[in-house]
Amino acid sequence: MAHPALLVSLTSALLSTGGTNANAGEGILPVPDYAASQGQTLGQRSHLLGDWGGARQNLANEGVTVDLAFTQLAQSIVDGGADKEDAYGGKLATLINLDLDRMGAVPGALVTVKVESRYGNSVNGASGALLPVSDTLYFPLTKPADEDLWATITQLDYTQFLSKELGVFVGKFTLLGQDLNEFAGGEGSTQFAGHPFTTASVTSLFNPYSTIGGGVLYMPSSNLTISSSLYASDDSSTTSGLDTLDDGLVWATAVQTQHRIDDLPGGARFTYQYAFDQSFTALDGRFITPTGITIPLEDESWCAFANFWQYLTVDEPVKDKINLNDGKMDLRGVGAFLRVGFADEDTNPIEWTASAGVAAKGLVAGRENDTMGVGYAHSQVSTLPIQNVTGFFVNDTANRIEAYYDMALTPAAGLTFDVQFAESLLKRNDTATVLGLRLRLAF
Repeated sequence: MAHPALLVSLTSALLSTGGTNANAGEGILPVPDYAASQGQTLGQRSHLLGDWGGARQNLANEGVTVDLAFTQLAQSIVDGGADKEDAYGGKLATLINLDLDRMGAVPGALVTVKVESRYGNSVNGASGALLPVSDTLYFPLTKPADEDLWATITQLDYTQFLSKELGVFVGKFTLLGQDLNEFAGGEGSTQFAGHPFTTASVTSLFNPYSTIGGGVLYMPSSNLTISSSLYASDDSSTTSGLDTLDDGLVWATAVQTQHRIDDLPGGARFTYQYAFDQSFTALDGRFITPTGITIPLEDESWCAFANFWQYLTVDEPVKDKINLNDGKMDLRGVGAFLRVGFADEDTNPIEWTASAGVAAKGLVAGRENDTMGVGYAHSQVSTLPIQNVTGFFVNDTANRIEAYYDMALTPAAGLTFDVQFAESLLKRNDTATVLGLRLRLAF
């Protein structure tokens, strides 16, 4: 995994604004140009709330940035699935960056806080799908699922850079969205809505949404990032997470690169994760013994996954490094992506996964900022011996097709039309057809 505090914070503060303030002093994070909203109409602003009468830009110049994203989603299962159902819900995510270096408080230091609120319901359960059809309304994790959240802190971490290339971090952070890809990312609030296109789902066995831990980040060049981290495998979406470290740990290492092919940007990311000191069901063990049914256990598991993305055409000059953290296409043109993952077949219910697709921006004349995408995902499900005993019959594969079109209403508002065809986990359910309408606002 990449370091979530630095990478997500950096681009949330910079690229969601459309620019930086050249008058700001030194610091770790670029300073957003909130002041550009002065004199702009509501339909021209990159943030609907603008500059707060100048206060927002003053805070940013001093090292404090506050960004809010409000996502609303309505989905309907019109065919198949476990049940025909309509649902509506929303999530408000607030990201606060405290650039202690820019403040003059601690050189090379950064504090990131993420607060999330959620309300309403989803069709994730009714779809019968192996993986969520809406990540926006599935995360943060709650018991029971779809429970309303007034506010919960899903990220609170501290980063200390020891040099320009080397940094360490510790605290609580979110993992969804860290398998960065230019055309298939966004945590479900931008681009694709379904989980198979936001990450490699082989991680679902032991990767939480929000967790505590720490790690190291090394950036030897602008096009290469290497990170390694150790974190708790239990989710801490609604808790401090301090009591989860004894329940199992995950060690994760990732390498991320960017390149140019005939001046067309592309990139790749490779990740390995090893989980230990916890209890996993040994899928190849003996479930039936002379004394009855037993559940054999293993204390470790692993998964490895990679993703690739490549622009195929570009309709504007390519100047800077592509930002992968904002969940949006940076350039007008067409691109393709591929994501593959493999897991320990002795413990992981998902043996391997693959997803691929294409995306485009600005294909429709006069709609230069509209984006669209279509993707196909396949998950190979492990065969559980206990299925034959209980009569619990499940499919050994789970396929998904998703297509979306996002209309850029303003720089701060996007309306997305989405359709998914999601195979059910249970054989008795037909493939679910899920229609969705999503509205995302940046404040």
